[in-house]
Amino acid sequence: MGPSRPHGWAPTFRRTPDVRKEYQPPARSRAVDWNLRVLGVAVGVRTLGNALYFPFLALFLHGVLAVGYLELGVIFFAVGVVQLPFNIAGGLWTDRYGRRRWIILGLVAEALATAGLAYAFDLRSLAGAIVAGTLGGMVISAAGPATSAYVADLAEGSERTRGFTFLRIGFNAGYSAGVTLGGILISLFGFAPAVAVAAVVIAAGAALVALVVDPSPFDVELHAGRAASRRSPSSGTGERVPTPPIAASLRALLRDRVALEVALAFAFAALFVGQWAFTFPLFVRNVLGIPYSLLGVGLAINGLVVVFGQTLTTQSVLGRRHTTIAIAGVALYAVAFIGLGAAGLWSVYPVAAFFAAVVVLTVGENLVTIPQSTLPSNLAPQGEVGLYNGAFATVGGAGFLGSIVLGGWVLSVTANPLLIWVLLALPAIPAVILLRHAAGRMPLEHDRA
Repeated sequence: MGPSRPHGWAPTFRRTPDVRKEYQPPARSRAVDWNLRVLGVAVGVRTLGNALYFPFLALFLHGVLAVGYLELGVIFFAVGVVQLPFNIAGGLWTDRYGRRRWIILGLVAEALATAGLAYAFDLRSLAGAIVAGTLGGMVISAAGPATSAYVADLAEGSERTRGFTFLRIGFNAGYSAGVTLGGILISLFGFAPAVAVAAVVIAAGAALVALVVDPSPFDVELHAGRAASRRSPSSGTGERVPTPPIAASLRALLRDRVALEVALAFAFAALFVGQWAFTFPLFVRNVLGIPYSLLGVGLAINGLVVVFGQTLTTQSVLGRRHTTIAIAGVALYAVAFIGLGAAGLWSVYPVAAFFAAVVVLTVGENLVTIPQSTLPSNLAPQGEVGLYNGAFATVGGAGFLGSIVLGGWVLSVTANPLLIWVLLALPAIPAVILLRHAAGRMPLEHDRA
């Protein structure tokens, strides 16, 4: 973080050749800040609550509320589109009103929305569920940039990369535990009570942040009465400059061609890797004929590889280029998906191919997540970390929603298992090209993990 720009500033992004020769990767020995560790636990608690019901939501809507498959797709897509602008709104908010406060407010509001969702399900009200779910999604989207900006406030360079690793591990550990407990709760007590328990768990995550996590240096300055004109928490110069108006911040983002190029690359990558959430399970079940029991085991393996492998993966790539890490991750997804298609075409050990694909693509996921979580903060001008994280989340979210449409279209036009994944892999090509091009235009310290 650095000082934010004054009113009417025109940002410049100079790409000097000297920085490539002078820059040295930071040391790897420093411990990750305690607050980031606790925040990772809080993220895990919040995700545990969400996973108690969300993975089973489509089943409930279809089986109990009699929502058709087409209507399900329309509902989920529409709710996702509505959420997208709130990423940017949340980024602008956190740059002006703080990190920790917005994280807590977001968790509290999500807990309340989840309680409303439980009430709507108890009444069997589809309209009430859509309203509560939409409100909850808007809050989650708006609060996301605050969490990323908080990590950026407390860590730089490789320590920032490692800090985001704790959040990812917490997320996946919470998800794995939540899916397991959610299935048990729904079986014993029903869907609405499980969602009510989820609201309580998410509220516990808010309490953990409020009681244990300290304000970031950025927050401390705001709370000291310098919201209108603040200096960088890390500069140490004592120089203060005013916060830019929202319009100026947005114009600066639109002029930052390097950041926009990287964001577009991530959008294409999301269009491809997002098939893991939509087309992959459909392909595995309907084309390869893998039973639900084995599909569930494969999804569990995905979570385990993340929980136990993300730290090792992060440590192994520290000091390397974020763009190279992203390309390697996308390549592993391509190997897994196309290999799975080949196994389906020639009927070569489909079960073994399925489990191998899960492991390979999860390693790719571990790689891709590192630049996706860290590069927005690295590329952000001083005082605009929240906005950049929100903008990248918006573009990436749009790519993910596009993956649903693309996957459905490809499945509808061909039944050839290999051709399905070849067509779905095409967005990976512009993603790689854009990442390679952007790597030559940004300062090396921004591109180092």
